[in-house]
Amino acid sequence: MVKHSSVLLNLKLDFMNVKTVSRFGWLSIVVVLFAQCHQADPEPALIWNRQDALTVADVRALSGPNLPGSIQLTDSGKEGLFRAIPGDESSTDNTGTVLVTANGIRYKREYTGDASAVWFGIVPGVDDIGPALQAAVNAVDVLIIPDGTYKQRQSVLLRSGMTVRGNPGKVVIELPNSYASFVYLTRPQDSPQPLENILIDGLSWNVTSQEDTQVGTIYIDGPTVNNLTIQNCSSRDEAAKDSTNWLTVKIQSGKSASNILVANNDVRAKRMACEIFNHDNYGVYAGKNITVQNNYFHDSWFGISLSGPMDGLTVDKNRIVNCSFYGIEVAGAARNVKITNNTFEGTFSRFLAGSNDGSGEGQGGGAVLTGTEITGNSTVGRVTGGIQLFNGGPTKFANNNFNMTGMLELGHSTTGGTFTGNVIQTTFDRAVVCDNVANNTFANNTLSNKPSAGNYATFISYGNRAVNNVLRNNTLEKGGGSGTYYLSLSGGSTIASGNIDENGNPIP
Repeated sequence: MVKHSSVLLNLKLDFMNVKTVSRFGWLSIVVVLFAQCHQADPEPALIWNRQDALTVADVRALSGPNLPGSIQLTDSGKEGLFRAIPGDESSTDNTGTVLVTANGIRYKREYTGDASAVWFGIVPGVDDIGPALQAAVNAVDVLIIPDGTYKQRQSVLLRSGMTVRGNPGKVVIELPNSYASFVYLTRPQDSPQPLENILIDGLSWNVTSQEDTQVGTIYIDGPTVNNLTIQNCSSRDEAAKDSTNWLTVKIQSGKSASNILVANNDVRAKRMACEIFNHDNYGVYAGKNITVQNNYFHDSWFGISLSGPMDGLTVDKNRIVNCSFYGIEVAGAARNVKITNNTFEGTFSRFLAGSNDGSGEGQGGGAVLTGTEITGNSTVGRVTGGIQLFNGGPTKFANNNFNMTGMLELGHSTTGGTFTGNVIQTTFDRAVVCDNVANNTFANNTLSNKPSAGNYATFISYGNRAVNNVLRNNTLEKGGGSGTYYLSLSGGSTIASGNIDENGNPIP
């Protein structure tokens, strides 16, 4: 309130400057005087020993001078205790954990354990859970979404320290407009804070959007990422218009990604089910400790693609079915790579591929995998497609069992590898080709292109750089026709010893 002395002083000065004041002028002065002396509305008093049972709408409508210190919320699914927080003038009403009255008093939910999405208005039948899901993700650390089918039109921005969990297979999020459910996009110059400690668990998506986009269901492009787990989820997008990934993690220049786990997911994606790549940090191992395991990836262009310089990659126990280009691809100069115990079914171009650099097949370069193990993998029945290793380096390739229509092709940088205890059978006119690569050792394998009607050679060393490839103590089975068990062409050389045919007869 303005002090009386100040008001009277102002009136006195006004009076001295006015020669004639009409009766209406005096009335105006009186009105002004009373207006300036009017008391401000008093702060609402909180009665701490008073607790009211109210709905969300009731709480928001509160405006009286005396308000309860606590509220027992009565809305179905949103029940809980809220306490007034005096002095809080900034918390936003999010329906779930903060409610704001008409006169600005904040009430905050008191709870232990996990938060329910229902608190925030995330329920089946809502046309777009996106805004409420964003509010929930911003407000709580662990969010549980109850069983049901939901519709999401607006993408949710990921944040550090968030967990979103549902009952696997029973929480379905339909994406009729946006392809992206969870996303984090930034420009390199923005230098955002790291994105850390995130768990997405047990959610399912059905992507039906007919819009144009390049952003997929879970899309992270920009920040440094650490401790990201995506597990027990499922997704399908065959009814969508565009070809997008289910999971994308792009490592931007100057950033890194570490401790990523993608496990126990069932995904059909028109482009790639899982793509993690480091193409902007040439020669820098910016991706570390990345595991993709126990997933079922199917009916996609690629199943799994891990590309660019990264260290500590594990691809284990995945079921890969009908991926039209590559089933599993590791591209570029990754270190300490383990591709183990995966199964392949159906039709591929290459069901297993080591591409020479982060740009894809046929780009040349000299990127080499180091510390690579490809062991215990197998096909289910005969698959369409073959194996390509262009960046294998001194790969350990052991105890795999493949029945296929293509060949095992070693090229570019795959030198010094050891191939032992494998069973490789193909309908192609050659089973193994060392194409201008040297010093690879094949020992104690069964190599067969017996199903081929037109055998060229079961094993070939081709080109003047394909020297000193060792073929020792293998069982070789060749197809019909005039072809041979092994062949060296165009300057290549094969050192063969102790090999036998399918009947146990020595092969000269």
